[in-house]
Amino acid sequence: MKKYKLAKFIAKVDPFVTTKDVKTLYTPSVRIILHFGMWSIFTVLLFCNYYYVLRIPTNQSLFLSLRVLASSLVVFYLFFYCIIPYARNSNLWILPFIASPVCIFIWLFINNLFYVLAYRYDYDLSNLYPLMGKEKNFIPNLWSVLSIKVIALNALSAIYSMSPFFFTKILIDMRRLNKDRMRIQEQKLKLSLENIQVEKDFLKAQLNPHFLFNTLNNLYRLTMKKDPTAPEVVLNLSEIMGYTLYDSDTEYVSLGKELDFIENYFSLEKMRHPKTYKIELKIEGREHAAYLTIAPLLTFNLIENAFKYGLKNEEDSFVQLFISISQDQFIFEIKNDYDNLDSTKIAPSKGIGIKNLRKRLHLIYPTKSDLQITDTGGEFKVVLNITLQHD
Repeated sequence: MKKYKLAKFIAKVDPFVTTKDVKTLYTPSVRIILHFGMWSIFTVLLFCNYYYVLRIPTNQSLFLSLRVLASSLVVFYLFFYCIIPYARNSNLWILPFIASPVCIFIWLFINNLFYVLAYRYDYDLSNLYPLMGKEKNFIPNLWSVLSIKVIALNALSAIYSMSPFFFTKILIDMRRLNKDRMRIQEQKLKLSLENIQVEKDFLKAQLNPHFLFNTLNNLYRLTMKKDPTAPEVVLNLSEIMGYTLYDSDTEYVSLGKELDFIENYFSLEKMRHPKTYKIELKIEGREHAAYLTIAPLLTFNLIENAFKYGLKNEEDSFVQLFISISQDQFIFEIKNDYDNLDSTKIAPSKGIGIKNLRKRLHLIYPTKSDLQITDTGGEFKVVLNITLQHD
């Protein structure tokens, strides 16, 4: 639940988190404009460095800026829009590491190509050669970049020139991945919470015709005998139906109301079974319940399973529930006998109710609950410990 609230908070703080905002704002046209702006700013900054810092003439500063721009641009799009997608689609993540030296070579080759073209078309760059570590009479050669020495000496320049773009792209992609992850997590949490609501509605429906049929039959029998306990049965049934229909529609309910529901349900179940059966309910620390809240109908499956699978042994039939409340600790311990010799029935520990309970606990009390189940083959015991929050 806290994760869900965190996701909602992040969604409010960062409007780009939601799918709708991303698709609306980061359209292909906006993407092109942003890329164009990034390269333009880089080129202007590079030109200013050549012109104002290194005191290189305007035309040559422009030439050098375009040279670095072209080589960086080719390597950038080759790496992030060809190599990375191919590695991702083929699950070959070693490919970017293998391709990195090739990218450095391509960057150096394009840089050298600019020098060769300038020399071929008589564009004088001789005054720049000393600055670039060349001799004054240096003659550019297209294939000189194949030299291991040249690559080793200029690799750092290539990495230095490409690092701003690579860093920016990686940072943006990481942020986008994080948003996608948060968006997916939020969707999963919403779906899980919807499932919880469906399960809770299902639990309400499980105060099913079978239970009502038996209760009404017993009530009819009591009224026919004019038993003085009949009004109490009607009141218990009314409170149970009111709780499941109205009070449990909230995310959390008062622990006191949940305990009232459990007591009423136990009373009705106890009424319709022989008095020789050991149907016992004990609650300790009830005075703390008024200040605590709990997810509604959280333990109902456990109680229903106890009566569904229990009370099967003729000599020792029992359903025993012990609840202890101490400050913010809620301990729920229920045990019952069951017939492990009947192969037509699923053992209590294998039922869907237990799976649903584990799911609800994981979503609502991920770090504040502990569920222990003991199945000895004839006795089934469940101990649930939850740290509740105060009202």
